[in-house]
Formats: sequence, C-alpha cells, structure tokens
Amino acid sequence: MEDRIQAKVEPDNQYTEMESMPFVVDGTTSMLAPVEIEVLDTMPLNQFEMGEFVQTEAIRFDQIPQKICVKYVAGSQLEEVASDVEEQNMPLAEEENMLTRQFLDGELTFSEFTDRMERVADSEHEEAVVSDSGAAETEATPEVSTQVDENNPQKPAKGRSRRFKKISRALEGLMGEANIRYARGEISTAIDMCKEIIRQERNAPEPYQLLATIYEADQPQKSMQCALIAAYLSPRDAEQWVRLAVASLEADDLRQALTCYSKAIQASPKNIELYETRAELQDKFGDRKAYIRAYSRLLNHLGPNDGENIVKYAKKLLERCMQENLYEAALDGMDNMFRKCPRHMITPEMVNLMMDLLIAVKQYNRCLRILTDFTPISIEYAENEQKGPNNEKMVHVIGCSVPDDLAVDIKAKCIISMIELDQIAIAEELVPRFQALESIELSGDLFLDIAEAYMGKRCFERALGLLEPLVASQNYSLAAVWLRHAECWHGCGDSRKAIQSYEMVLRLSPQHLGARMQLAELYDLEGELNQAIDVLRLDPETDVLDPGLVYKRTLLLSKCDRHKEYFESGMLLLSRHTIALRSKQELTALSRTAAFKQRVDIIQRTRLSRGEPLLDEDSPTFSMNNEPSEEDEFGLLLRMCDRACAMKKYGLLQRMCFTALTSRRFIGRNGHLLYMCLISCIRNNDTFSGFNVVREFVKSNSRSVVPWNLLNIIIQKVTDSRHSRFIMRQLSNENVFSCLHILHANNCLVSGTYKYALNDYIALFKVRPNPLLALLISVTLLQMACQKFSSKKNQLVAQALAFMNTYATLREEQGQQESDYNMARVFHQLGLLPAAMKFYKKVLESPQPELVRQNETLLDLKREAAFNLHLIYLQSGNQDLARMYIEDYIVV
Repeated sequence: MEDRIQAKVEPDNQYTEMESMPFVVDGTTSMLAPVEIEVLDTMPLNQFEMGEFVQTEAIRFDQIPQKICVKYVAGSQLEEVASDVEEQNMPLAEEENMLTRQFLDGELTFSEFTDRMERVADSEHEEAVVSDSGAAETEATPEVSTQVDENNPQKPAKGRSRRFKKISRALEGLMGEANIRYARGEISTAIDMCKEIIRQERNAPEPYQLLATIYEADQPQKSMQCALIAAYLSPRDAEQWVRLAVASLEADDLRQALTCYSKAIQASPKNIELYETRAELQDKFGDRKAYIRAYSRLLNHLGPNDGENIVKYAKKLLERCMQENLYEAALDGMDNMFRKCPRHMITPEMVNLMMDLLIAVKQYNRCLRILTDFTPISIEYAENEQKGPNNEKMVHVIGCSVPDDLAVDIKAKCIISMIELDQIAIAEELVPRFQALESIELSGDLFLDIAEAYMGKRCFERALGLLEPLVASQNYSLAAVWLRHAECWHGCGDSRKAIQSYEMVLRLSPQHLGARMQLAELYDLEGELNQAIDVLRLDPETDVLDPGLVYKRTLLLSKCDRHKEYFESGMLLLSRHTIALRSKQELTALSRTAAFKQRVDIIQRTRLSRGEPLLDEDSPTFSMNNEPSEEDEFGLLLRMCDRACAMKKYGLLQRMCFTALTSRRFIGRNGHLLYMCLISCIRNNDTFSGFNVVREFVKSNSRSVVPWNLLNIIIQKVTDSRHSRFIMRQLSNENVFSCLHILHANNCLVSGTYKYALNDYIALFKVRPNPLLALLISVTLLQMACQKFSSKKNQLVAQALAFMNTYATLREEQGQQESDYNMARVFHQLGLLPAAMKFYKKVLESPQPELVRQNETLLDLKREAAFNLHLIYLQSGNQDLARMYIEDYIVV
C-alpha cells in the first residue's frame, strides 16, 4: 500500500485525484488544495478501526433529479442529457453562488440576500414547470417547498420549488470525516472538506453549520454569516432562527433580527411569543402598525382550540386598531373570534364591541344577524328579492322583539341598526319603550347616538324628541348635545331657534369654530350682518386663528362699509404665508428681483443691515386645518386690490401687491402678481420700483407690444435716466424695426438731439412705413425749424408739412378727425392761424368716424379743437366768437 493516498468522493463512487478548484466562502477566491483523506503507513490494515470509514454507494438511476428524467433516455444517451440539463441550470447556480459570495463579502444584508434568493428560486420553479408541462409523469415526484406561507400555514408558499435538501449519500462520508477532522483539531482540513461538499451540493446546510462552529471563536461575523446561510437552507428549525435573531440583536443589527424572527414565525406559526417579540422590534424600528399586523396574522393561525388566546389577542387588536382608526382590521380580528371561539365564550361585552365595529363600517345587516345569533333578540323578516348597492339582499323587517332585561347598549345598537336600514316604523315601536325603561341621566350617550342616527336619515323631528330631554338634563346639557339640537332646528327650517341653540353652544364652548361658522351663516341669512361679523371675531394676540373662519369673516366684511376692517382681516389672512413689509425700502428691494427665494433673502439682508429682527414678534398663530383653497385666497386678494383701486388707496394697493410677492403659496401666479405690482406702481407714481418691475417684463416678453407700452408709461413719469442706459444696452439684441428703436428715437427727440431722432425715424420709416413714424418725423422737422439758429427753415417746414400729408393719407378715413386736428396744431405752432382755423373747424364740422362714435369719451377731439379755436379768437380780439365756441362745445 502506498504511503499516502489522495482521493475525493465522486457521485460514481470512483476515487480519483482531486484537481485544484476555485471556491468562495470567506469573501476571497482561492484554489482548493487536494484533500488528504487519510495518511496510511505499512502497518497491517487490521490494526485500524474500520468504523472510522463510511462506505459510499453509487447513485442509482431512480435518484437522479426529475429535471434530468423528463423524458425516456437510452442508456448511451444518459450522460449527454445530464450534461445538457446541467448546462441549462448553470446560470441559476452561478447566480446563487454570486449572491452567496456578495452576502459573505458584506455587499448584501441578510434580508436582501433572502429576497434575491427567493426570486432566483421562483424563476427556477417557473422554468421547471415549463419544462415538465409536456413530459410524461414518472414515479419520482419532485419534492415540494418546505417554506410555509405566513398568512396561511396550511399550504406552502406559492411558486417555490424545494431547494433545501439533505446531503446526498455520496457526500455523507466526507461530511462525517470533516466533523472528525474538526474534533481532532485539524481545522484547515475540515474547512477544505466543507468547501468541497458545498461545491458539489450547494443547498446542503450541514457544511455551513460546521463552518459557523469553526469560525465562531476567531471570526464571529463570518460565523454569523455561515449560520444564517445554514438556517436559510434548513428553514423549519424555529429555535435556530430565534438564536440567530438574539445574536443579531446583540450585534445591534435590528433589521437582520426582524428577518430572523419572520423566518421563525414561518417555521412555527403558532408560537405567540414570536409575534409579540417581532412586533416590539418593529415598533422600535418606527413601524406603528406592527402590532396590528402581528395580531392579525396570529389570529389567522390560531385554531378553535386556542379560544382563550383568540379572545385575548382579538381585544388587543381591537384596542390598537381603534387608536389608528383601522376599523376593517379590527373587524377581521373580531370575525376570527366569533368564527373560531365556542359559543359559551362569546360574552355580551364582545357582542357590544362587534356591534360598534359593524356600525362604524356600516354593515347593518350583519348587525342584525349577530343580534339574532348571540342575543335573545328575535327579528321577523319579510321576503324581499331586491339588491342593495353592494349587491346585498335588502331586508324588510316586519317585527322585532327586544327583551326588557337586555343590556342597554345592545338595545340601543339594535334601534340604530333599524334606523340605518330605513326600518323607521320598527324603530318607532322600539324607541318609546327604550325611553320608558332607561334613565336619560345614566344612558344619555345612547340617546344621543339614536338621535344622530335619526338625523342621518333627516328625521329631525324624531331626533328632537330625544334631544329635548337631553338638553334639559343635568348630566348631558353639554355643548355637543346643544350642537345637535341646533342642527336639528336648522334642519327643520326654524332659524331663530337654531340661533338660540348655537348661542348656547358658544356659551358652553367659546372655542367651537364650527358653531361660530354656522351661527354666522344663520345671522347672514337673517340679514344681521354685523352680528355675523362679530361672532367670527378672534383675538390675534391670544387666540389660535382658524384660516377658514378669518376667510369667512373677510367675505362678510366685504359686503358692508367697514373697509378698514376688511383690509385688515384680508392682510391678516395673507400673513400666514407672506412677509409683512415694514418700510418703503423693503418694498423697493422686492422690485429688484423676480425669484421667490431671492426676494426672501433680500428682505432678510435689508433687515440685518438695519439691525432689525428677522421675524415679527407679535405675529399671530394659525391652525393648520380648514384652510381656504389657493384659488379662493387669490380671488380674495384680487377683490381687495379692486376695492383699494376703486377707493384710490394706491399706497395700500401697492403694499398688498408686493406683500403677495413673498407668498410661497402664490409661486405659480408670479407673472400675474408682477403685473399687479406694476399697475400699483403706476397708480402710486412710484416710477423707481415700477421701472424695476417693467424691466423684467420687457426682458422676458420683448416680442410683445404690451410690455413696451407699459415701459413707455413709466418713462413718461421718471425723474432719472436709468431707462436711457437700459434702452442702449438692449439695442444690440433687437431687430432693425422694433418698439425699442422707436423708444430710443423718442428719447433722443425729448432730449433735444433732433438729428439722431430724425435719423432713426427715417431708417424705421423706410423699412416699414406707418402713420406714427410719419407724424414723429414731421414733429422732429418742425422742432428743428423752430430752433433759433437753424438754417433752411423754409425747407424744414415744407418737409414737415409733406410728412404731415403722408401721415393724414396713411391714417385713412377712420383717423380723419385725428389727422385734421394734428394738422391744425402744426399750423397753429407755425403761426399760420387762418390755415389752423380751417382745420379746427373741419374737426368740428366733419362727421365723426365710426371708431370715434363707438368710443366718444376717449377719442372725440371736438372739445380740444374748440378750445384751441377760442384761443385764436381771443388772440385776435374777437371775444364773442371765442365765447360761442366755449359755450357750444365745452360748457356742460
């Protein structure tokens, strides 16, 4: 016998020399050295204990996985088919190996690892189903998944083929040898053997368990990773998952601990402690509804034999769900209790809780069924084949018997169910008996519930019969009861009694905003506008203001003449999302920028430069509820601006418009607000801020005529020359013919540089002749002719008159009155009074063009012509004719 034997175990039970191979477990790829199975010497074999060795068996044909035996294969073709299937499965195996390597390298958490491995398993199962769909059935059936669906423990999880296998017989000997080597202290040999087993059977948990034990002392993180993989490959061991969860908590890995507890619950779905422990961890992790899900799943897993636990955890689930207003989840838990628990365990208290839930979710038919099944109440139905809105059979009750000694809560809920099912006649039979037997001082809340059910069906008179004793009682003369009393009177159409009840509500609860709103509406309907406004008054210094209430009060103030309060209330409402401007300097600073964030920053810098606090110390406090819509609030701002403009309060108008620029809520209406700010600047003669605003309009809309007209309006009132520099900077960006060139020429004309103006006018007129340019050219030539030291005056005058004729021709018939008036003014300025009188009289005597007749107050020039004509007659000494023209055309 040779001194050393090197071998490996192969599926065909042949011992051959092991080749070096790459393997990944500790995060690095290394070449696996040949495994030394045993070192033998020349001693006789009978000196050894043969029990140390385990003889392996060859794999039989019936042990080959079904994926390989999908169809009949001849003996000579078996090896070829097996290799083909192995090649098809290779991508999945490589993907699982890659995920394992990433997990061991720390690139994936255990939760991510399990999720991705399950997806790989699902895809593997789908491929197996497709390949098996056309194959003949064989005796060897595939093993099903051992993983349990957490929501239904009776069936396995969907779509997952079993991949958690025991180690094959061919490798049992090698696994046993690895354990022996580890026991003897030959750690490296045991690790290599485990790696070899993993290479041949990647889904076997045993080698990972041994590796976890080996790494536990020196490499605890790697030991945990191997233990997690081993647990994942043997998922039915709940205790193992719990140990790993505890170890994960000790390592401060909460997410991994949650995953381990979830796996433990899948392995042992009836272990109550696991649900509570996991729910506590999820609650710490920030999941407020963890207990609700935990109790719901636990109740689904518990059976009829766990009646006490079902009752206990159904009540806990109900308590949690009521805190979160999750009535459907609470109803599912109570359904489990009523369905699984024995009848003797269902107490009247549980019936009452169930009725509360069913009424909350509006399942009134079930309420009646619960009452007849678990209480002495008997109900007689009539046959009715009609279907309700939820395709539910509608019931018609013809009789109901309620024992007098039944619990008062159950009797009240029976009456409420009848009312909600429109069985008003049956309820009318039960309510008098209920009122006679029950004390209103002790059960007033139930009387109120029945009254509210009547109100929901608009039976206000019947509801008043229950509310009148309540408001007269000692224990239940409360604001909530008086509020229902007022609503009933309002529903009955008696506004005066409703007002009295609402006033009582405000005396008992002054901060009840809903009552204030309703009372103000009733006062408004009654024509008592001042009382409605006073009801909605809140103190900004002490009260938390409700935006809806302030909005309503502002609307009411707009209907009367209390203008100062109207503007104050509107600005108070806007102060929620705007910055209150403190000075003219802040308003001017806002006009320099068009971006919202820059506006806020520039106001802060302005206040810091002046040593002022950034925030207003006395700013009111608003609640976050009942806010008017953005559209309604912007509409209120527009109406306030219209009112201020009509009252000629232009300073207030400008303040409101620029304040709205600081609103984050109105960011989408930035263009509209800038236009309003520009109009307010023009109205208030604030040309400095107006020019800052209109400059942005011109830059962004240079192709439109409107911004240039607005700029021209500002230019006519400015007292500085900033506009001249702005126009010169913009000239290089404009076309040959544009409004900008006309403004530049106008600027030259006003500044007295007539030659520059004439040059621009002529150049523009050549490109596009129009009457305005002809008029401006004529005016320029006339100004040059009237200069003291100008040469060729006659030639200039002749050219001016020629362009005036061109202007009159281009204006055509619609502008005849205008051209005659301008021609008269030219002759008047030149001192040619007879010619001027001719054209003035032509303006007075000629018929008005159609356009002038339609806009007489704006375009008619007869008064101006008559006034100039009377000046000429005064200058000539003819006072009678001068007086005649004044009296005929000007005196009103």
